[in-house]
Amino acid sequence: MSLKKSLIKNTGFNLASYVYLLLASFFSISILLRNLGSDMFGVYLFLGSIVPLASVFDFGISNAVVRRLSLPNLKDSERIQTWKTSFSLFLIIGIVLSLLISAILIYLSNSLPLLENVNPLTLNLTILILTITVFINHINSHLLSLPQAEQRFDVFNSKTLLVGSANTILSAIFSGYYPDISLIFLLQLVFHILTLIFMARYSSRIFSGKNFLPKFYKNEGKILVGFGLKNFVGTLASQIEAQFSKYALGVMVSAQAITAFSIPQSIVAKGAGVVSQVAQAFFPLGTSLLEKQRVRKLRASVIAIQLLTFIGGILAIFLSFSVGKEFLMWWLKDAVVVEAAYPVLKILSIYFVLTALTPIPSVLLQSLNKPQIPSFFAVFTVVTEIILILILTPKYQVVGVAYGVLLASVITVPPFLFVTWRIFTKEMMAIERE
Repeated sequence: MSLKKSLIKNTGFNLASYVYLLLASFFSISILLRNLGSDMFGVYLFLGSIVPLASVFDFGISNAVVRRLSLPNLKDSERIQTWKTSFSLFLIIGIVLSLLISAILIYLSNSLPLLENVNPLTLNLTILILTITVFINHINSHLLSLPQAEQRFDVFNSKTLLVGSANTILSAIFSGYYPDISLIFLLQLVFHILTLIFMARYSSRIFSGKNFLPKFYKNEGKILVGFGLKNFVGTLASQIEAQFSKYALGVMVSAQAITAFSIPQSIVAKGAGVVSQVAQAFFPLGTSLLEKQRVRKLRASVIAIQLLTFIGGILAIFLSFSVGKEFLMWWLKDAVVVEAAYPVLKILSIYFVLTALTPIPSVLLQSLNKPQIPSFFAVFTVVTEIILILILTPKYQVVGVAYGVLLASVITVPPFLFVTWRIFTKEMMAIERE
């Protein structure tokens, strides 16, 4: 299959599930806000960020596995060792991480003012559920690396359909009958377990019998951890960037401020997620195209995707400034929340143009075995952003966080794009000379 057809097919599966999740999220946010109230919805968003933040702590191993299994001419014995080593690493990390998350949440439940008004039984049950969810989600990360490496994005997106449905529309409907955050998180855990069962059955057909079970191979572990740690730093920084605003607002402002910022942030994240779906499909495909006959096609594809992304970003700014407030009022039907959220939406729409240009260069550098470059710039971005948020939030509250996010991207994204292009051009010339 040609490059264009492969990319379109893989991206099509990703976007189909993503659009579904986007629509489900669109309807669920307003319903959850109404059923839980703005304060409890802020607490729900705060605690709900724990699972995606914890998922980052795979130390880059999932991306390392995807790249390793995508390499041409990889021997069957090496594939099996990669799979079994990955499984053993995810089991160990998952156990340690879930216990650590439990300890952190217990500490926060006794010290964070944001959680003082939550029923103790509800809070304790929520901590237990989130602890289990973190572990199950980690094992799912290992299982999902196989269909991604094989470019079976129809299978890969099963998690989006199962867990995504539970986190959005099913949680929203459920909250109408049981507006208790612990029960909502329990519903979500059930669908994480269903994903685990489905993916285990799929993986066991490819790695059957003993080949499916975890076992650590020292040499394979060095390869996975070596690549993974270089990539992990950037992934962790990006997740901290996404979640730090909630923690800053929860500590420095209020739960309602988290709601006012998180809603426009989720709109921008959904838009950026469209580009991420393309990048997710592009990663294993790009790795397989690093050869003399096809590298020029890879270059043309990168330019075309980046140009389309930029045009889409300009359109997003226009829509945010022209009809953004009316859209929020129609969607949320809460004048107080809309008045606080609309200025944030305008600022973050500009931020969207910049951040949407980074996923493709990031996976391109990962394909070139240079994950340390996007990691460096991700750390640079998050450190800059944290400093700006801490400076601006006490005075400007929610809008201060938005300005901090925007200014950090203005400082770091342009040099990242420039460095990426220089490196890719140099590597492309080296490949063509071979």
